[in-house]
Amino acid sequence: MSQAPTMTQGPSTSGSGKKRRLNSDDEGGQGLDDQIQPSDSDSDLGESSDGELTHQDLLERKRRKKAMQKELTQIRHRDEGIGKAAQAHLTPNSATPLARAIQEFTKMLMGIPRKSRNSSSLDIDAEPRLPEAPTDDERHNWLTRKQTREDFIRNAQDKGMKKYLSKKPPGYIPNRKQRKMVEHDSAEAATLKNPMRPVVFKSRMASGGRSRYAHHWGTQCEAALAMAGFPRATFDWNASWDTPWNSTTSSIILAQWVKVYDANGARNFGILSSENTAANREEILRRWVSNKMPKYNDQTRRVDEMKTPAGKQRLIEKDAEKQGIARKRRLQTKIQKMRKDEAVNLFGQDSTEVEMISHPEIHSEDEYVAGNFGSRQRKRLEWRSTELDVFINLLDKCHPGRKILPREKRVAQQLIERGPYAPDPEPDACPPRYFQESLVNPAWLEQQTGLIVAELQLNGEESVNINRAIQEAKGTLKRRGVVLSNETQMSG
Repeated sequence: MSQAPTMTQGPSTSGSGKKRRLNSDDEGGQGLDDQIQPSDSDSDLGESSDGELTHQDLLERKRRKKAMQKELTQIRHRDEGIGKAAQAHLTPNSATPLARAIQEFTKMLMGIPRKSRNSSSLDIDAEPRLPEAPTDDERHNWLTRKQTREDFIRNAQDKGMKKYLSKKPPGYIPNRKQRKMVEHDSAEAATLKNPMRPVVFKSRMASGGRSRYAHHWGTQCEAALAMAGFPRATFDWNASWDTPWNSTTSSIILAQWVKVYDANGARNFGILSSENTAANREEILRRWVSNKMPKYNDQTRRVDEMKTPAGKQRLIEKDAEKQGIARKRRLQTKIQKMRKDEAVNLFGQDSTEVEMISHPEIHSEDEYVAGNFGSRQRKRLEWRSTELDVFINLLDKCHPGRKILPREKRVAQQLIERGPYAPDPEPDACPPRYFQESLVNPAWLEQQTGLIVAELQLNGEESVNINRAIQEAKGTLKRRGVVLSNETQMSG
């Protein structure tokens, strides 16, 4: 009886303890609230200010993302290059005897003429250089040729079996040996009656072409292609190398070339036996075909444009422009090399004069006068100083004086006689960057904007004593007896 009140006092005691703890929390809560209140207000302000990203944050995020993507791309490209380099086969250079031998054999087989410098790509009467790609019908007939042959033999076996069973009692079932004998005899009779014949082959080989191979080697390869069902010796230029047509054609060509090599038919090329491997041969032919594919596309577009007078005129103008650019580039290269050689002879290989004259920008270009074939005139470079023009003119005069033979003297004189200056100077011509400032025309420099002058970053140091160089060149010419009648004449 006395334990009941004791049990009822427990909960009351715990309840009073909870009240005391709550009261103490309430009493100290005001102080805590007072201490936490400033920080809470600061956090509220921080959340309101950081709730949205600013424009600078967005730009920085985009910049980091772009930098990360760029780094990942670089890593991916590097890994790809490492993988290709690790698995790549070292293909002999296209100028090696093995490569030239395989390329010339393929060109002879496909009737591709040798490229001449004077030949124009717009010869209307000439045939296209590369043979046409196989048509859809040719490709289909070649792919189905084997299947057609198999169907023919299968039908012959079925007819032979029916003929064999017709001579037996009804319901007769031949055993395995009898069936095999009938099928073999029927297939053999069918092949003897209608043997596998080569298709009609259209040859492109030139009978009078220049080649280091005997003509009969090409005819044997054509016979092998015809026996395989190819109507022409060509590649599928619009398809990849691993297509059935290209892979089979290349295999036949390389197999026939190996026979030529074993028969000592390629002795004129001087092929090293260590390079003549199956992998090298395949890679050489693969590279040659891959390089010819874009040229075939250009040839196709050119043939289409030649069908109309307007397109023909455009191609003629484009071809003339390309030839003019190539001719100017060759002449410009000769002039630069000539002047550099003269500077080396006068001042030495490691001299500052040679370094200065080696800049391509200081040499003016030539332009050919319209309507006057072979006549050229120089384009004036207004940025060059008078001293630099005199120095270049002296280098030009030194060139013919070093020649001994009359023919060499005439060629050297034709190189430096570049005609008069054009009426209009070369527009947008500027000196090389970091060029010596004293060799630049001050009048031209004053006419330029500050941005161009700042971009050129001209060098104020006198690394080249142009006056001393002019005097040395004059002394050399005087010792050779060259008349310096017009020493201040500007050159190109």
